[in-house]
Amino acid sequence: MGMTVVRERPVPQACLLEPTLLFPYYRLDVDRLVIEVHDVIDFGEQDAAESELRALISGSGARTVIVDVHTPLVTAVAVNVLLRVRQVARHGGAVLAVVARRPLARKVFRIAGVYRFLLVTATLSGAVACARGCRPVSRQPSRRDQDVGG
Repeated sequence: MGMTVVRERPVPQACLLEPTLLFPYYRLDVDRLVIEVHDVIDFGEQDAAESELRALISGSGARTVIVDVHTPLVTAVAVNVLLRVRQVARHGGAVLAVVARRPLARKVFRIAGVYRFLLVTATLSGAVACARGCRPVSRQPSRRDQDVGG
């Protein structure tokens, strides 16, 4: 029995300057995807962050998507990105929940008025429980929900 060796083409040096994955992710099971956010999402990163989140969510086939925010600082830009990618999840038939591990991060979601809309919890197990049995909310976000801080 011989082994087949697959050789990868060399990657041009310029391609190594930009990370190919902003957000680590894993599956709890076939229907639940967890995407981790370890860095602040601000104005300069919003397009790349949203693009990657959209790709991860739309290509996952998951029924529950949990965005696990590890950073204590949640910007208005990050809230807006999460509201937009929530729509991607909803259109794919999935529920999006957010874990805000730090009290300050949860406070930002609460002050922004999207705490319940994004199903924000303090723990991963809380997000799993919150999303269990939920159906994607059919109502569109209000103008206030879509333009937090802007």
